[in-house]
Amino acid sequence: MGHNRRVTPVPGELGPSAQRLAEIPASDLFTLAGALADLLGAPVTIEAEDTTVLAYSEGQLAVDDARTATILGRRVPPEYQEALRRAGVYRRIARGDDIVYVDLVEAGMKPRAVIGIRAGDELLGSIWAATTGPPTAEQRRALHEAVPVFAQYLLRDRAQRDLANRTRADQAAALLRGGADAEAVAAELGLADAHLTVAAVATVPPPPVRIDRVAGALSLHLAASALTSVAAVVDGILFVVLKADADAAQLMMSDFLSRSPQRGQLIAGIGRGVGDPAELHRSKSDAQSIVRALADRGVSGVATSIDEAFVDVLTVRMIDVISADGLEAYGPLPALERCDAEHGSELVKTARAYLTHSGDVRSAARALNVHPNTLRNRVRKALTCGVDLDDADTRLALMLQLRAASHGSAEG
Repeated sequence: MGHNRRVTPVPGELGPSAQRLAEIPASDLFTLAGALADLLGAPVTIEAEDTTVLAYSEGQLAVDDARTATILGRRVPPEYQEALRRAGVYRRIARGDDIVYVDLVEAGMKPRAVIGIRAGDELLGSIWAATTGPPTAEQRRALHEAVPVFAQYLLRDRAQRDLANRTRADQAAALLRGGADAEAVAAELGLADAHLTVAAVATVPPPPVRIDRVAGALSLHLAASALTSVAAVVDGILFVVLKADADAAQLMMSDFLSRSPQRGQLIAGIGRGVGDPAELHRSKSDAQSIVRALADRGVSGVATSIDEAFVDVLTVRMIDVISADGLEAYGPLPALERCDAEHGSELVKTARAYLTHSGDVRSAARALNVHPNTLRNRVRKALTCGVDLDDADTRLALMLQLRAASHGSAEG
């Protein structure tokens, strides 16, 4: 929306303030903010639409606590956001092109002159000038003339970031596919001869957490740790290729979760480490199966490795095989279910307890609150249904089917 709109007049139509700002290198938003502060004679902060601080004029930090906290935290603190929201400031910025004068002394904020940065109908952000009172005519003119210059910068910056993000996402997708494509991309990124591991991060309800914001937070966390990574969101799951072995990847992801305010709504799976980029699809498959299994079990706030979740991963993949091959009606579990349906027996329940207690009749009977002889009779009844609960192979198949059934019910 608005990407192709012309947002600045031709050079001959620029006002004097805009002319001066237009001479600033477009790659430096902080320099633009400083130049505008000089024109206004007031400290300036440039904010994105979501109140994230994009830039600010330097040397003027201590206007008031609100500006100090906003700059240090790179976002307007919640208490000041609420005061501004109650005063209708955000609504007025979003709806109009005029300057909004903000005087909220009771909220601990000195006066501000604020104007939205727009491209056509799209609000890109806002300029906040800490004036000592209502803006003068000269300050108002400078603010209005500054808007198209900042809008052009923000649009160009967004286009560059979008291109970089698409390129990065394409690279991540190629790595996750494995094979020759992964080898080629790994060579481009200097990952060809490195230990690589795929981590998957998923969200669990309630309430929903935006996975793109999780991706941004994780990217900053990994950058601060100087760990090379490439990430992409696929089908609602964030996949990250890490230049690290599996143990180091798990430590890194556990640290991220421990620091995240949404920890209780996030789960992470760590796939096998690989030495060949062509094998990355295996690590991705591991990580994806782990987060699926963790979600089935209602677990959150953990980063789990393939070693720790091996049985769960095996079960998840068996479920997929059974479903893909249409094998749901075959094997010992469906046979017991049919007997229960025909005779009103409790053979599935009995088999689950019997296997859970490793064939110990008395322990299984206690778990079911029945007499041991009753349990023995049920085991014999299962044999008449074609299921020998004392046969090792049958028990293995039945245990896997029972585990798959429990995962299936969790998914449903």
